[in-house]
Amino acid sequence: MFRRFFPDDVATENWAIQEIKSVPKGWRLEAIKNIVSVVQSGFACPKKYEVSDGIPHLRPNNIGFWGKLDLSVLVRIPREMVDLDKYSLKKGDVLFNNTNSKELVGRAALVQEDLNCGFSNHITRLRVKENLVFPQWLTLVLNYLWSKEYFLKHCRKWIGQAGINTSMLKSIKIPVPPLEEQRRIVARIEELLSRVEEAKRLRKQAREETEKIMQVALHKVFSRAEKEGWKPVKLKEICKINPPKSEVRELPDNLKVTFVPMHTVSEITGKIENPEVRLLCEVRKGYTYFKENDILFAKITPCMENGKCAIARNLVNGIGFGSTEFHVLRPMQNVTSEWVYYFIQQKSFREEAKKYMTGSVGQQRVPADFLENTKIPLPPLEDQKKTVAYLDRVKAIVNFLNVLQQRTEEELEKLVPAILDKAFRGVLI
Repeated sequence: MFRRFFPDDVATENWAIQEIKSVPKGWRLEAIKNIVSVVQSGFACPKKYEVSDGIPHLRPNNIGFWGKLDLSVLVRIPREMVDLDKYSLKKGDVLFNNTNSKELVGRAALVQEDLNCGFSNHITRLRVKENLVFPQWLTLVLNYLWSKEYFLKHCRKWIGQAGINTSMLKSIKIPVPPLEEQRRIVARIEELLSRVEEAKRLRKQAREETEKIMQVALHKVFSRAEKEGWKPVKLKEICKINPPKSEVRELPDNLKVTFVPMHTVSEITGKIENPEVRLLCEVRKGYTYFKENDILFAKITPCMENGKCAIARNLVNGIGFGSTEFHVLRPMQNVTSEWVYYFIQQKSFREEAKKYMTGSVGQQRVPADFLENTKIPLPPLEDQKKTVAYLDRVKAIVNFLNVLQQRTEEELEKLVPAILDKAFRGVLI
């Protein structure tokens, strides 16, 4: 579809865009350098110069998705470090993220109002010739290219980063319809995108309401502890916290075991999904050890707050290793794994755990002693089993609803590229 405008077989060595012969009638193809009056990169400024009341210095994280400028988190630097005459943004400027991870490089955002700020050298400002192209049109085209992984394929890559330099950017040819046609298509796209955003908002609201079903059930169970006479005990009295690897010291190196990266623990279903199988010799060192029926609790932000937690089940040879960002809880006699699992799945538990996190911003973790000293009500084993059976039924309903919602979210994510597909083929009505 979009290949007719931006062929995949572009030579990355010299970025010579091949001749494109077919565009809708009345449209033309123009290199970006022919439709802009300004192509300007920003300036580097180490974060050590950040101050609380300075001038905003926009970074790649401020380039949101689908053309939005995200100003929710700003780095501010001293006023004297910013040449506002040179770097202030004007309404209609298009900001292109020229350097980022290879997955994110190439996104673009439209400036909706004049802004007194600077911007990073990882951002390129484009100012269009408005007698040729509307800035909204250029923003949409660039973001569509990003969504089709055009920049991912053609960016320069190095360790941990990727880039699109100025000459590469300027040489890209884009479809340019007459201004009135641009105006009509942009208006239609914005109308449709607003509907998509509203659908996403409603879907998010529905997911939050679904989560409340589980939390209400958990509160119903654990709030009656005193009434039922369930004795509160410390977790370390009924669980072994982070059992030692010495338990598997004598096992052979060629033994197959389950390996669980953090991303395989679903905060939606509370299960380990699609784990890996590795040899014991590959994971003995540098990973967290656990075995069948142990509980994995994500200790690092934001995984902890998001509820990443699961009971280890169906492990190869009954043994597992995984991310070092897990704490492991192993229930002792007369305690079920499910009882402990549901207790630590309470939102109130996670909120309390957050208060005890240690470490720098973005790398904060729940210490093991928080788990060890947290008190949990302990009913008789039979009462645990009956209560868990009730919570399992509620969770099954919640999981079913979450799966349906996730499918809807995935379909919504596909809508924007589909809309732009039609737009740039000239068939969007």
